[in-house]
Parts: sequence; C-alpha cells; structure tokens
Amino acid sequence: MSPARGLVNQKLYHSAILQRLLAAELSRQEIPQAALLEAVGESVQGQLRDAYGWFMLELAGAEAMPSRPPRDVSQLIEQQDLQMPLSGELVELLELEQRVGWLAQLLASETSTLQREISSIDNLASAASRWTPELLQLWHQELTELIDRMSHSLEEW
Repeated sequence: MSPARGLVNQKLYHSAILQRLLAAELSRQEIPQAALLEAVGESVQGQLRDAYGWFMLELAGAEAMPSRPPRDVSQLIEQQDLQMPLSGELVELLELEQRVGWLAQLLASETSTLQREISSIDNLASAASRWTPELLQLWHQELTELIDRMSHSLEEW
C-alpha cells in the first residue's frame, strides 16, 4: 500500500468514527442537533477533503508526500508539476469538481467561515444548516465509492 493510500484510508476511517459519534450523541438527545452538527460537521468535511487530496496524490503517483494534501486537481497539478495530458482519472475528478454535485459541494470554499461563525453566536441553528447527518453520510459514501471504483480500474491495468 502506498503512503498516500494509507492516508486516504485513515481519513475515511476518521470520518466514519466522527459520524458514528454524531449518531450516538443525536440519539441521546442531550445536546441540541444544531450544536452537534456545528461541532462535528466541519471535522467530517475536513477529513473527507483530506482523503480526496491524498487519493489525488495516489493517482498522480506522487513519490514524496507533502505535509498537506492538495484541495483540488488544479492545486495537485501545480504542486506536483504535472504535465498534460492528465490521466483519465484526474480528468474525471476535474470534471466532477466543476459540476454541480456532491464533490463540488464537499470541496466548497470556506471563504465565509468567519462570517458564519459570528452569525452562529446569534443563531446557532442557521450556522449548522450547512451540514446534516444525511449530507455527511452521502459525502462519505460517494467518496468511498469513487475511490473504490477508480482504485479497482487502476489495479486492472
């Protein structure tokens, strides 16, 4: 297993743990759902983003691992000095990033994080609305399926 693949698996596992903790706390009903989602949602999203970044490095055949994974294919190209044409897998990821859908949503910029955090002081429910348990699960499932599918096709070569 490549170092990048080990990091992919670790981040997916950490995301799954966080989601199980979220589900357990939600079922106990001792903490408001909005507060739980605010506490856990960003961490789950970060773990999944990192898993995606490490997977891109695996696809690119990176020898040395950077301290942080790239956030998208454009940053991967820049960091790894990749030449065109890109592999079919990276082209597919680039298209998924640019399409309206689960991957674009997962990778959405956090440019207004501070503004949301300030507004969350006044209205925690509106701040947490960017995550739901179902959305976090969907991201995890879709990313896992994408990684499995692409990994399987790479193994066939």
